Amino acid sequence: MTNPHAKRVVRIQIRLTLIAMLIGFIAAGAKLDVPVSVLLGGLCAIVPALVYIRIAGTVKHAHPLVIMRAHYKAEAAKFILTLLLFGGVLLFFKDLSVPGLFGGFIAATSAYWFGLLIKN
Repeated sequence: MTNPHAKRVVRIQIRLTLIAMLIGFIAAGAKLDVPVSVLLGGLCAIVPALVYIRIAGTVKHAHPLVIMRAHYKAEAAKFILTLLLFGGVLLFFKDLSVPGLFGGFIAATSAYWFGLLIKN
């Protein structure tokens, strides 16, 4: 992951997930099912983003068509991995807070917008 902008977005995703976990912990009255669900939701956004960066970042200084194909392939992998992660979480974790899961996912996904708004 050599792109500094991609690193910044992933760092923002991690921070937002941790903040959402803290809010979930406080809102749930110190029960662990909500912050764990928030963490799993955040990971359902962060892990596919890392895969996207890995796939799309392999092509540098190429024809624009080759670069676009790499981004299409990366987006397809990200989409499929997101679906698989959500399916796995919903299938294997029985004591799950669904609002916490989607809250964590939304918090981590909102990092793309914050990455555009925050200039370093």
